[in-house]
Amino acid sequence: MSSAIDDASPHPALQQLKIRLQNIHDAISTYQPLTAKPPILDSSLNTGTDTSDDGQWLQQEHIQGLKKLRDSVKVDLDVLEKFLSTPGSAHLPPLSTNAPYLIAVWNEVLCAPPPVDAVFKSMPLTGPSADQRQRGAQRPPAVKVDVVADNGKRWIRVNTVKNARMLAEFREIDSYLTDSDDSDYEKLEDARPTLAQAEFDNSILRMGRSLLAAAKANLIDGTSEIPRITLRLTRLDPSPPLGSEEENDPRILQTLQLLRGMGIDVELGERRGSDFPAPANEPSPASSSSPSTSSILLEPTININLDLSVLIALISDLTHSPLPKTVEEANTRFIPPQHYREWKQKKNGMYGKKRVRSKEIPPSESPIPSRGETDVRDIPSELAKHSRALTNQLLQEMVKGLLQEIHERISVIDARSTAKVKFWTTLEARDRCLRIISKIGGASEKRRAHALFHAVSTLSPEVLSAEDAEDLFWRDSRYAPKFIALFPINLYPASSAPGVALVPEASGNRSQPPFFRALAKTCEDILAQETIPNPRPRFGAVVTNDESLDDTEEIQGAIVTKANPRLTAHTVQSLLWGAELGWTTLTANKTSIRAILREMKLARISGRLDCLSDEDAKDEVPGIEGNLTAAIWVVDPRSLAEGMSNQSRASV
Repeated sequence: MSSAIDDASPHPALQQLKIRLQNIHDAISTYQPLTAKPPILDSSLNTGTDTSDDGQWLQQEHIQGLKKLRDSVKVDLDVLEKFLSTPGSAHLPPLSTNAPYLIAVWNEVLCAPPPVDAVFKSMPLTGPSADQRQRGAQRPPAVKVDVVADNGKRWIRVNTVKNARMLAEFREIDSYLTDSDDSDYEKLEDARPTLAQAEFDNSILRMGRSLLAAAKANLIDGTSEIPRITLRLTRLDPSPPLGSEEENDPRILQTLQLLRGMGIDVELGERRGSDFPAPANEPSPASSSSPSTSSILLEPTININLDLSVLIALISDLTHSPLPKTVEEANTRFIPPQHYREWKQKKNGMYGKKRVRSKEIPPSESPIPSRGETDVRDIPSELAKHSRALTNQLLQEMVKGLLQEIHERISVIDARSTAKVKFWTTLEARDRCLRIISKIGGASEKRRAHALFHAVSTLSPEVLSAEDAEDLFWRDSRYAPKFIALFPINLYPASSAPGVALVPEASGNRSQPPFFRALAKTCEDILAQETIPNPRPRFGAVVTNDESLDDTEEIQGAIVTKANPRLTAHTVQSLLWGAELGWTTLTANKTSIRAILREMKLARISGRLDCLSDEDAKDEVPGIEGNLTAAIWVVDPRSLAEGMSNQSRASV
């Protein structure tokens, strides 16, 4: 193809440049960073209320400014195509484009230390501000950084200036040199101000100083360190070979030496082939919707750690009740009953803008009456949020049941292992689960919770044997008894410092892979900080159709961590147990997983994970038949729903 361009096409160099820009444009559109994906097995579906972030830990991370780079390449590409397609372009001088700079920036994106955080980012000289800039306000002075990489630790700026351009700048500086240095000239009363430099300076040095000033004003997140700066000078040569067209001036070398003296890393020339990372041939460790051994890249461990969200999901009526036959039927299942409307109105009065001192609902704020809605889409917006969330979860259950997903995954493990899967949870998760069920669980949900934790449950006076408890749990479920071997759910010992030595089943897991250790260290650091009460009570669905909610139905919000209010202390504690033991944590709390991943990133940036040794550990720990161990297993949530279901109301 290149020979055809050379022989028959006008401006062969521009033709080659057009092909290169087209390839870069296509590469940016499909770019996936070569960064390690966290070992998260994602079994969730994209039919929930928050689809924008579902499974984001398995997808390409958004790189700020990458689209702007692609658009800039497209602009140059269009200009080139228009020029080359113009009749008579062969007789026109070659077109000057911004392509060398754009190509160099793209090369830095590919070669920068991972992860790449941003492209074409403006760094304010006054440092980051918490206040959003008002529309129309003047932008604060800023410095452009072409690539921000290594979690903000590395700033890269590209400059395509040539020797000829620097020599022209030097000649302009020299032109200001006059006899003003003469002492007699300085004594003249009418001597004019001079433009001659008091000390050596030029545009490249000014760029370096601006980058340093911005770096000092924008410290690495969570640290008191400034980012390292790399200045890539692609076409500047301080010592061109003899016979080269490039002219030389010793001040070019002096400029580079001064930049390095400032602490700036100066790189010369274009990136070479050996600089580029080898493409990853292996598929990313994303989960598969099918649990077949040929498609699973991540699998749970033999021992599975359950957090509170999954305990609730296992008990929820959504998980066990018969499924609707159609979507239309699903949309009619969760129409708020009248007593829920009354409770909702009362709650809004107590915690909204208008506080109600009395427990009675003022006549002016009477409950929103039922208007005979038959579809969740017809419910007034102030009542619809909870009903629509339950409906979405029901639709997810219709696609694939939570218990079916767990059954298929663990059946693969059971079939290939002499040991059987065991489930574990923390004492706090168990106790909080029972408190929540006692407040807002329906009759069937209370029965399942009592059976699951019959040894300590006070939800029923009935004393159960282990066998009777398992039968009671599966009663009236659409699944067969013992569909999943949940019983017994094992409990970790009461200890604020989880460890392998406390659990005999984990005695063989003395060295964990890096992600597990990083997760454990992050959780320990978060729990070592203060915790704060949740400022708002938590509300759930109503209990039964003939009970009204009063003030006792409020569930005190869980204690949240000071490090991140999106993380509750009991969630972090559950994750810590799983990470310390090297066991998969099964969770339906996507928000917390996203939050803990952000905390791990901040811990890595600040150097708090530098103390972890990689000795005797591998990045990937093979599971059964070579599959990889999942540190976290994410499923869709299943809320307590019996009190909102018209099925339970119809059965009364």
